[in-house]
Amino acid sequence: MTLGVAIIGCGDMGRKHAAAWMAQDGAQVRTVCDIDAGRAAAMAKLTGAVAYHDWREAVAADGIDAVSVCIPACDHPVVSVASTDLGRHVLCEKAMALTLDAADTMIAAAARNDVQLLVCHQYRGLSRFATMKREIEAGRIGWPIYMRFLEMREVRPKLAMHERGQNGGPLHDMTGHLFDLARYFTGAEALSVQAHGTVFGQGKPRLAPVADFGIDTAEILVRFEGGHVLSIGLNWGLPEHTPGYGRDLVHGPLGLMTSDDPERPDRFVGDISATAGVRIRDQNGAEWIAAEADEDGPHNCVRELVRAIRTGEASQFDGREGRAALRLIRATLESIETGAQVTLR
Repeated sequence: MTLGVAIIGCGDMGRKHAAAWMAQDGAQVRTVCDIDAGRAAAMAKLTGAVAYHDWREAVAADGIDAVSVCIPACDHPVVSVASTDLGRHVLCEKAMALTLDAADTMIAAAARNDVQLLVCHQYRGLSRFATMKREIEAGRIGWPIYMRFLEMREVRPKLAMHERGQNGGPLHDMTGHLFDLARYFTGAEALSVQAHGTVFGQGKPRLAPVADFGIDTAEILVRFEGGHVLSIGLNWGLPEHTPGYGRDLVHGPLGLMTSDDPERPDRFVGDISATAGVRIRDQNGAEWIAAEADEDGPHNCVRELVRAIRTGEASQFDGREGRAALRLIRATLESIETGAQVTLR
């Protein structure tokens, strides 16, 4: 059976989802929708789909089995719930919602209608991180592990990312990937979060239209069960045209690992690469493990949704995994607001 797909949101992420669905055997993009008629028309031309201006019509059209939700996080719940109530499976961009209550509503709607709800936390699908997980589970660097991620970027061109009421701000938009990676590496849940954050993007010319800034800069420390620790340094409020900087480090009592890219040393943590790999340093010296070339992030999530639909099995991108990442996002923002450590268990 060919799965009919609706794509809601035809911006950058919508185009990536469209490419992933078009590359998937047994799937066809049949409807697309965007508030910008020109973007919807362009995607309709690319995919051979019918363009809509009203998302309700796009998801309710005949022959739709699955919906990719690629719009600001504030609108994820209403589109996802309406789609699942129509019996459509949903692949939702991260973060899955702005609040935990909204995420719970999405999860309950999918369960009530016996359909799949996946959240596109695609970093765990990248081959270099799968390599790291394999080496961690083999005991290569020992246990527990400490994880450190750095992400420094100029203010983003997507203004909705900086609007607290739309995507929640860059912290809300970005850190869920890193929280998800920490849970993926360790299989453990968080015990507490301590964070300090601010807004560096205010006053930057590119962000002049932004009225309600979300947090874009923070230092975050998370303790996990089993003694694991995650720290994140984030700054997505740098001046326009500032070269970015991203790094990841995982270390334990027996050694350390980094993902490196000889061809692109300034690659960000989640960037797609055909030349990245994992460098391990331990008492035996340094070892390089080449990773497989990756496709753009949504490809893994689309394949997982198709597999979950056809087998009925739970996916590693299940909505409950997305909620766990959102819970850490919300705890981080609470810690920043109150100045106190937030206890989760």
